[in-house]
Amino acid sequence: MNIRRRFAGLTAGIIVAGTALTAPVAGAATQTESYPETPALNPKLPIIHTTHGSDHMKANVLNPRPVCNPWEDHRTVVYKATDTFMPAGTISTTNQTKKDIPLSQDLSKSQSINVEINGDRTSTTSMNLGGGYSKDGGESSVGISHSIATKIGASASYSLSWDAGQTIGPYDVPPNHTGEATYGFRVLNMTGTQQYCKPNGTWSTPTFWSALQPVKNEVRVKLYDDLADSFAPNKDAQNTTDVNDPKVVEEDKDPKADAEVIAENEKPVEEEVASEAEGDKEEAADKKKQEEVDKGEAAEEDSELDLKPFIKTSGAKHAGFAGTVAVGAENVGSKRYYGDFPAVQFRVDVKTEEGPEGVDRLITPRSTNGAHIRDLGFDEKTSTRSFEVNLSNPINKGDKQELAFLDFGDGNTKEGRLKNYITVTQTSRLDGDNSKGNDQNVDSRKVGTNDFGKKHSGLY
Repeated sequence: MNIRRRFAGLTAGIIVAGTALTAPVAGAATQTESYPETPALNPKLPIIHTTHGSDHMKANVLNPRPVCNPWEDHRTVVYKATDTFMPAGTISTTNQTKKDIPLSQDLSKSQSINVEINGDRTSTTSMNLGGGYSKDGGESSVGISHSIATKIGASASYSLSWDAGQTIGPYDVPPNHTGEATYGFRVLNMTGTQQYCKPNGTWSTPTFWSALQPVKNEVRVKLYDDLADSFAPNKDAQNTTDVNDPKVVEEDKDPKADAEVIAENEKPVEEEVASEAEGDKEEAADKKKQEEVDKGEAAEEDSELDLKPFIKTSGAKHAGFAGTVAVGAENVGSKRYYGDFPAVQFRVDVKTEEGPEGVDRLITPRSTNGAHIRDLGFDEKTSTRSFEVNLSNPINKGDKQELAFLDFGDGNTKEGRLKNYITVTQTSRLDGDNSKGNDQNVDSRKVGTNDFGKKHSGLY
């Protein structure tokens, strides 16, 4: 979400954009405190970026239906994007005259920022037998980060800089006001996972990946009519009296230490809002569809693509004690279930059946078979810890595939022993999968089994 706070006398905004090897001058036509030029971050998360080394899928002796080429292909999935302003320095002055005075300064020191990647597997021998750095993104996450930033809606640069001697301003400061111009860098912080293609032509277990992607140079101007409103008023700046020779104070900042988060998006936000009539129509259609499902009258074509969650644990797992629970999906449709996009997702909710309300329990999630599970946090009001499971590999017709493990710690607390149950809901599906009767709020107390397929209490 972008924030605009306008001050008296300020009617528009300016963003100063720059790239490496250039030294743009900050214009002085208009002023604003904060007005991002890039579009509001509204990504359809997760974003899936798949890089293929060949233009076709190769035969795989280990798998008749591979989804990727071993050692050549990799997959980057971004689950979270944060828009951040990193200040590099501030210039300020106070106008105690009866006329406007300019706020301007030639920088005395250079500042720069480059794209940073953590957890990159695209340039290691385990990924592609000897990749390397490439600004064009051929074999490095540098290019992948650049491409994903563009998909989100931001411009992107491999590096940005403010150079010594570069001019900030001038900006007009009205009488009896303090003016501050903070210059810095607009960046995207993206976090997600990376996978490589295994010898059998399926995606590996996801590993952590993050990128700090420079977007553009940016200047933010603030005006104060009360010195107490200034975050860091400077004593020397308050003594400016000569309109022709104003004193301007330059303050250095640590970009990363002083980074300001502008907007954070973990889930897509739909901008188009349906009318009330459309909403009623859609609700009626959903109700009719549910009635058909409840009566077993769903159309046959709806069963071509259909996943049914399952929950199982070892026979030694007793309610309230430590142990591991597996969550997976069975393909009960008539076709293989696979798609690179949109992401196929399940939400796993661990709820309290017995024990103190609002008390969390140690649960460690683990991924398997190329799926990725991430912790969405604990809701104290409902005593629910939620997880999101994202699939990346296909499930063949009639097959069952474990997707994630939940390692439960001992449920004993000072307020009593916790006993939990699990519900699983498919939240994102492939086009053509219209069967929802068997994948919504699937309750472990009803479907839970042990490793041998026998009924389990579903309490953990």
